Amino acid sequence: MVLRKKHVLRALDPIHHRDLRIALGAFRTSPIKSLYAEAGEPSLEHRRMKLAFNYVLKLKSLPRNLCHDVVFETPLSDFSAVTKSEPNLVANTFEHFKNANISLNIIDNLHVQWPPPWEEHNITVDISLTKQNIENTSEVAYQKEFFRIKEKFSNHYAIFTDGSKLEEKVAAAAYFPEHPDRSKATRLRDGASVFSAELEGIALTGYPKQKFLSNGFRRLYNLIQKFPPYVHISFVWIPAHVGIQGNENVDKLAKAALNRTSTSGKLICYSDLKPKINTYIKSVWQRDWDAEGANKLHEVLPNLGEDLHRRNEGDGRKRETAMCRLRVATRGSRRAIF
Repeated sequence: MVLRKKHVLRALDPIHHRDLRIALGAFRTSPIKSLYAEAGEPSLEHRRMKLAFNYVLKLKSLPRNLCHDVVFETPLSDFSAVTKSEPNLVANTFEHFKNANISLNIIDNLHVQWPPPWEEHNITVDISLTKQNIENTSEVAYQKEFFRIKEKFSNHYAIFTDGSKLEEKVAAAAYFPEHPDRSKATRLRDGASVFSAELEGIALTGYPKQKFLSNGFRRLYNLIQKFPPYVHISFVWIPAHVGIQGNENVDKLAKAALNRTSTSGKLICYSDLKPKINTYIKSVWQRDWDAEGANKLHEVLPNLGEDLHRRNEGDGRKRETAMCRLRVATRGSRRAIF
Protein backbone atom coordinates (compact mmCIF):
# COMPACT_ATOMS: atom_id res chain seq x y z
CA MET A 1 0.00 0.00 0.00
CA VAL A 2 2.01 2.91 -1.31
CA LEU A 3 0.78 6.43 -1.75
CA ARG A 4 1.33 8.34 -4.93
CA LYS A 5 4.50 10.39 -5.07
CA LYS A 6 4.19 13.76 -3.39
CA HIS A 7 4.55 15.73 -6.61
CA VAL A 8 1.64 13.75 -8.09
CA LEU A 9 -0.58 14.44 -5.09
CA ARG A 10 0.40 18.11 -5.10
CA ALA A 11 -1.18 18.41 -8.55
CA LEU A 12 -4.58 18.30 -6.82
CA ASP A 13 -3.80 21.20 -4.49
CA PRO A 14 -4.30 24.03 -7.04
CA ILE A 15 -7.80 22.70 -7.78
CA HIS A 16 -8.62 22.65 -4.07
CA HIS A 17 -7.22 26.16 -3.57
CA ARG A 18 -9.13 27.51 -6.57
CA ASP A 19 -12.42 26.16 -5.22
CA LEU A 20 -11.75 27.64 -1.78
CA ARG A 21 -11.10 31.05 -3.37
CA ILE A 22 -14.34 30.81 -5.32
CA ALA A 23 -16.31 29.83 -2.23
CA LEU A 24 -14.79 32.59 -0.10
CA GLY A 25 -14.46 35.23 -2.79
CA ALA A 26 -10.79 35.63 -1.86
CA PHE A 27 -8.07 37.15 -4.05
CA ARG A 28 -5.63 34.93 -5.94
CA THR A 29 -2.82 36.42 -3.84
CA SER A 30 -4.39 35.32 -0.54
CA PRO A 31 -2.11 33.01 1.49
CA ILE A 32 -3.11 29.37 1.11
CA LYS A 33 -3.06 28.56 4.82
CA SER A 34 -5.22 31.61 5.47
CA LEU A 35 -7.79 30.15 3.09
CA TYR A 36 -7.81 26.91 5.10
CA ALA A 37 -8.29 28.77 8.37
CA GLU A 38 -10.91 31.18 7.01
CA ALA A 39 -12.96 28.41 5.40
CA GLY A 40 -12.50 26.01 8.31
CA GLU A 41 -11.42 23.37 5.79
CA PRO A 42 -8.25 21.31 6.30
CA SER A 43 -5.73 20.76 3.54
CA LEU A 44 -5.90 17.73 1.28
CA GLU A 45 -2.89 16.32 3.11
CA HIS A 46 -4.78 16.42 6.41
CA ARG A 47 -7.86 14.94 4.72
CA ARG A 48 -5.79 12.05 3.37
CA MET A 49 -4.39 11.51 6.84
CA LYS A 50 -7.90 11.27 8.29
CA LEU A 51 -9.06 8.87 5.56
CA ALA A 52 -6.05 6.63 6.22
CA PHE A 53 -6.80 6.69 9.96
CA ASN A 54 -10.41 5.66 9.41
CA TYR A 55 -9.48 2.98 6.87
CA VAL A 56 -6.97 1.27 9.16
CA LEU A 57 -9.32 1.64 12.11
CA LYS A 58 -12.23 -0.11 10.38
CA LEU A 59 -9.98 -2.69 8.74
CA LYS A 60 -8.80 -3.74 12.21
CA SER A 61 -12.40 -4.69 13.05
CA LEU A 62 -12.77 -6.85 9.91
CA PRO A 63 -10.39 -9.81 10.27
CA ARG A 64 -12.00 -11.61 7.31
CA ASN A 65 -11.21 -8.74 4.96
CA LEU A 66 -8.59 -9.71 2.38
CA CYS A 67 -6.42 -6.71 3.28
CA HIS A 68 -6.49 -7.37 7.05
CA ASP A 69 -3.55 -9.77 7.20
CA VAL A 70 -1.60 -7.75 4.65
CA VAL A 71 -1.78 -4.67 6.87
CA PHE A 72 -1.61 -6.13 10.37
CA GLU A 73 0.43 -9.31 9.92
CA THR A 74 3.19 -7.90 7.71
CA PRO A 75 6.23 -6.40 9.51
CA LEU A 76 6.54 -2.67 9.04
CA SER A 77 10.09 -3.16 7.82
CA ASP A 78 8.69 -4.95 4.76
CA PHE A 79 6.52 -1.94 3.96
CA SER A 80 9.48 0.40 4.29
CA ALA A 81 11.53 -1.78 1.97
CA VAL A 82 9.06 -1.38 -0.91
CA THR A 83 10.59 1.90 -1.96
CA LYS A 84 12.46 4.68 -0.27
CA SER A 85 11.25 7.41 -2.59
CA GLU A 86 7.51 7.01 -2.03
CA PRO A 87 5.57 7.46 1.21
CA ASN A 88 3.92 4.33 2.59
CA LEU A 89 0.30 4.45 3.75
CA VAL A 90 0.57 1.77 6.43
CA ALA A 91 3.89 2.83 7.93
CA ASN A 92 2.88 6.50 8.04
CA THR A 93 -0.55 5.78 9.53
CA PHE A 94 0.82 3.48 12.24
CA GLU A 95 3.24 6.23 13.20
CA HIS A 96 0.33 8.66 13.53
CA PHE A 97 -1.59 6.15 15.67
CA LYS A 98 1.42 6.04 17.98
CA ASN A 99 1.63 9.83 18.15
CA ALA A 100 -2.12 10.07 18.83
CA ASN A 101 -1.81 7.49 21.64
CA ILE A 102 -4.49 5.28 20.05
CA SER A 103 -4.15 1.54 20.56
CA LEU A 104 -5.54 -0.76 17.88
CA ASN A 105 -5.58 -3.68 20.32
CA ILE A 106 -8.74 -2.46 22.06
CA ILE A 107 -10.89 -2.66 18.89
CA ASP A 108 -13.42 -5.47 18.70
CA ASN A 109 -14.34 -7.36 15.56
CA LEU A 110 -17.34 -6.15 13.62
CA HIS A 111 -20.16 -8.65 13.18
CA VAL A 112 -23.09 -8.06 10.83
CA GLN A 113 -26.32 -9.86 11.63
CA TRP A 114 -28.87 -10.57 8.92
CA PRO A 115 -31.77 -10.27 9.21
CA PRO A 116 -31.47 -7.49 11.81
CA PRO A 117 -32.90 -8.22 15.29
CA TRP A 118 -35.75 -5.73 15.00
CA GLU A 119 -37.18 -7.84 12.17
CA GLU A 120 -36.98 -11.10 14.11
CA HIS A 121 -38.23 -10.03 17.53
CA ASN A 122 -41.24 -8.19 18.81
CA ILE A 123 -39.63 -5.15 20.44
CA THR A 124 -41.60 -2.10 21.54
CA VAL A 125 -39.93 1.30 21.70
CA ASP A 126 -41.79 4.13 23.45
CA ILE A 127 -40.39 7.60 22.81
CA SER A 128 -43.55 9.54 23.59
CA LEU A 129 -41.73 11.63 26.21
CA THR A 130 -39.58 13.15 23.46
CA LYS A 131 -42.66 15.00 22.20
CA GLN A 132 -42.53 17.23 25.27
CA ASN A 133 -40.49 20.43 25.07
CA ILE A 134 -38.04 20.06 27.93
CA GLU A 135 -37.69 23.83 28.32
CA ASN A 136 -41.43 24.40 28.67
CA THR A 137 -42.37 21.20 30.52
CA SER A 138 -42.25 21.03 34.31
CA GLU A 139 -40.86 18.08 36.25
CA VAL A 140 -44.34 17.33 37.59
CA ALA A 141 -45.71 17.07 34.05
CA TYR A 142 -42.93 14.66 33.09
CA GLN A 143 -43.56 12.59 36.19
CA LYS A 144 -47.29 12.35 35.46
CA GLU A 145 -46.60 11.27 31.89
CA PHE A 146 -44.08 8.72 33.12
CA PHE A 147 -46.58 7.16 35.53
CA ARG A 148 -49.08 6.98 32.66
CA ILE A 149 -46.54 5.06 30.60
CA LYS A 150 -45.73 2.89 33.60
CA GLU A 151 -49.39 1.88 33.84
CA LYS A 152 -49.31 1.01 30.15
CA PHE A 153 -46.51 -1.48 30.86
CA SER A 154 -47.84 -2.65 34.22
CA ASN A 155 -47.15 -6.28 33.34
CA HIS A 156 -43.46 -5.53 32.73
CA TYR A 157 -40.51 -5.70 35.12
CA ALA A 158 -38.86 -2.26 35.19
CA ILE A 159 -35.10 -1.83 34.88
CA PHE A 160 -33.42 1.58 34.53
CA THR A 161 -30.20 1.77 32.51
CA ASP A 162 -27.89 4.68 31.82
CA GLY A 163 -24.49 5.58 30.42
CA SER A 164 -22.27 8.44 31.53
CA LYS A 165 -19.15 10.07 30.11
CA LEU A 166 -16.75 12.65 31.54
CA GLU A 167 -13.87 13.56 29.23
CA GLU A 168 -12.27 10.17 28.44
CA LYS A 169 -13.94 8.27 31.29
CA VAL A 170 -17.04 6.22 30.42
CA ALA A 171 -19.33 4.17 32.67
CA ALA A 172 -22.66 2.34 32.58
CA ALA A 173 -25.18 1.20 35.17
CA ALA A 174 -28.40 -0.78 35.58
CA TYR A 175 -30.79 -0.12 38.47
CA PHE A 176 -33.51 -2.51 39.68
CA PRO A 177 -36.21 -0.58 41.61
CA GLU A 178 -37.71 -3.72 43.14
CA HIS A 179 -34.30 -5.19 44.05
CA PRO A 180 -31.82 -2.32 44.53
CA ASP A 181 -29.19 -4.75 45.83
CA ARG A 182 -29.01 -6.31 42.35
CA SER A 183 -28.07 -2.99 40.74
CA LYS A 184 -24.79 -3.00 38.83
CA ALA A 185 -22.33 -0.49 37.44
CA THR A 186 -19.09 -0.73 35.52
CA ARG A 187 -16.50 1.50 33.94
CA LEU A 188 -15.70 0.96 30.27
CA ARG A 189 -12.41 1.53 28.52
CA ASP A 190 -11.42 5.16 28.21
CA GLY A 191 -12.57 6.67 24.93
CA ALA A 192 -15.68 4.54 24.51
CA SER A 193 -18.77 6.37 23.28
CA VAL A 194 -21.91 7.10 25.28
CA PHE A 195 -23.76 4.87 22.81
CA SER A 196 -21.55 1.93 23.84
CA ALA A 197 -22.15 2.84 27.48
CA GLU A 198 -25.92 2.77 26.97
CA LEU A 199 -25.65 -0.69 25.42
CA GLU A 200 -23.42 -1.85 28.25
CA GLY A 201 -26.12 -0.73 30.67
CA ILE A 202 -28.53 -3.09 28.91
CA ALA A 203 -25.96 -5.89 29.17
CA LEU A 204 -25.77 -5.32 32.94
CA THR A 205 -29.43 -6.19 33.46
CA GLY A 206 -28.48 -9.65 34.70
CA TYR A 207 -29.11 -11.76 31.64
CA PRO A 208 -26.44 -14.24 30.48
CA LYS A 209 -23.19 -12.49 29.69
CA GLN A 210 -22.32 -12.08 26.05
CA LYS A 211 -19.11 -11.11 24.33
CA PHE A 212 -18.90 -7.35 23.84
CA LEU A 213 -19.47 -6.93 20.12
CA SER A 214 -18.79 -3.75 18.23
CA ASN A 215 -22.15 -3.46 16.50
CA GLY A 216 -24.86 -2.14 18.81
CA PHE A 217 -27.68 -4.02 17.11
CA ARG A 218 -25.65 -7.19 17.30
CA ARG A 219 -25.32 -6.64 21.04
CA LEU A 220 -29.08 -6.30 21.38
CA TYR A 221 -29.54 -9.33 19.17
CA ASN A 222 -27.31 -11.52 21.36
CA LEU A 223 -29.13 -10.38 24.49
CA ILE A 224 -32.55 -10.94 22.98
CA GLN A 225 -31.64 -14.37 21.61
CA LYS A 226 -31.29 -15.67 25.19
CA PHE A 227 -34.81 -14.61 26.16
CA PRO A 228 -37.59 -17.22 26.13
CA PRO A 229 -40.19 -16.71 23.36
CA TYR A 230 -42.77 -15.47 25.86
CA VAL A 231 -40.56 -12.59 27.05
CA HIS A 232 -41.61 -9.26 25.56
CA ILE A 233 -39.09 -6.42 25.63
CA SER A 234 -40.06 -2.76 25.70
CA PHE A 235 -37.69 0.21 25.64
CA VAL A 236 -38.89 3.53 27.07
CA TRP A 237 -36.90 6.74 26.73
CA ILE A 238 -36.93 8.90 29.88
CA PRO A 239 -35.40 12.40 30.17
CA ALA A 240 -32.74 12.90 32.81
CA HIS A 241 -33.04 15.06 35.92
CA VAL A 242 -36.82 15.45 36.01
CA GLY A 243 -37.37 13.81 39.38
CA ILE A 244 -38.10 10.25 38.23
CA GLN A 245 -36.56 8.31 41.10
CA GLY A 246 -35.33 5.23 39.25
CA ASN A 247 -33.72 7.33 36.57
CA GLU A 248 -32.04 9.56 39.15
CA ASN A 249 -30.66 6.52 40.98
CA VAL A 250 -29.17 4.90 37.89
CA ASP A 251 -27.65 8.24 36.88
CA LYS A 252 -25.88 8.42 40.26
CA LEU A 253 -24.63 4.85 39.89
CA ALA A 254 -23.19 5.54 36.44
CA LYS A 255 -21.49 8.76 37.54
CA ALA A 256 -20.01 7.06 40.61
CA ALA A 257 -18.56 4.31 38.42
CA LEU A 258 -16.56 6.94 36.50
CA ASN A 259 -14.23 7.20 39.51
CA ARG A 260 -13.36 3.51 39.57
CA THR A 261 -9.71 2.73 38.95
CA SER A 262 -10.32 -0.46 36.98
CA THR A 263 -12.28 -0.93 33.75
CA SER A 264 -14.28 -3.85 32.43
CA GLY A 265 -11.56 -4.64 29.90
CA LYS A 266 -14.06 -5.28 27.12
CA LEU A 267 -13.14 -4.33 23.58
CA ILE A 268 -14.85 -1.34 22.01
CA CYS A 269 -16.28 -0.44 18.63
CA TYR A 270 -13.85 1.05 16.12
CA SER A 271 -16.17 4.03 15.59
CA ASP A 272 -15.77 5.01 19.26
CA LEU A 273 -12.21 6.10 18.46
CA LYS A 274 -13.15 8.44 15.62
CA PRO A 275 -13.56 11.51 17.89
CA LYS A 276 -10.02 10.93 19.15
CA ILE A 277 -8.79 10.80 15.55
CA ASN A 278 -10.59 14.06 14.76
CA THR A 279 -8.95 15.67 17.78
CA TYR A 280 -5.52 14.51 16.67
CA ILE A 281 -5.99 15.73 13.09
CA LYS A 282 -7.15 19.09 14.46
CA SER A 283 -4.04 19.31 16.68
CA VAL A 284 -1.74 18.59 13.70
CA TRP A 285 -3.50 21.28 11.68
CA GLN A 286 -3.30 23.69 14.63
CA ARG A 287 0.43 23.03 14.96
CA ASP A 288 0.93 23.87 11.29
CA TRP A 289 -1.17 27.03 11.72
CA ASP A 290 0.84 28.10 14.77
CA ALA A 291 3.97 28.01 12.63
CA GLU A 292 2.42 30.86 10.60
CA GLY A 293 3.28 33.49 13.20
CA ALA A 294 3.85 36.19 10.57
CA ASN A 295 0.49 35.50 8.94
CA LYS A 296 -1.85 38.48 9.40
CA LEU A 297 -4.95 36.31 9.85
CA HIS A 298 -3.16 34.35 12.59
CA GLU A 299 -3.15 37.51 14.70
CA VAL A 300 -6.96 37.58 14.90
CA LEU A 301 -7.58 33.84 14.49
CA PRO A 302 -4.88 32.10 16.56
CA ASN A 303 -7.06 29.09 17.32
CA LEU A 304 -8.69 27.22 14.46
CA GLY A 305 -12.44 26.88 14.78
CA GLU A 306 -13.03 30.11 16.69
CA ASP A 307 -16.11 31.99 15.49
CA LEU A 308 -14.58 35.33 14.55
CA HIS A 309 -16.53 35.74 11.33
CA ARG A 310 -19.43 37.58 12.97
CA ARG A 311 -21.67 36.62 10.08
CA ASN A 312 -25.39 37.24 10.19
CA GLU A 313 -28.06 35.35 8.32
CA GLY A 314 -28.96 38.53 6.46
CA ASP A 315 -25.44 39.12 5.14
CA GLY A 316 -25.30 38.81 1.38
CA ARG A 317 -22.59 37.36 -0.78
CA LYS A 318 -21.12 40.78 -1.50
CA ARG A 319 -20.66 41.65 2.18
CA GLU A 320 -19.23 38.22 3.06
CA THR A 321 -16.74 38.47 0.20
CA ALA A 322 -15.61 41.93 1.30
CA MET A 323 -15.15 40.78 4.91
CA CYS A 324 -13.20 37.72 3.80
CA ARG A 325 -10.85 39.83 1.67
CA LEU A 326 -10.23 42.16 4.59
CA ARG A 327 -9.54 39.29 7.01
CA VAL A 328 -7.04 37.48 4.80
CA ALA A 329 -5.46 40.63 3.37
CA THR A 330 -1.69 40.57 3.20
CA ARG A 331 -1.42 44.15 4.48
CA GLY A 332 -1.57 45.17 8.10
CA SER A 333 -4.05 48.00 7.46
CA ARG A 334 -6.84 45.41 7.74
CA ARG A 335 -6.32 45.34 11.53
CA ALA A 336 -8.68 48.32 11.98
CA ILE A 337 -11.84 46.25 11.37
CA PHE A 338 -11.13 44.25 14.52
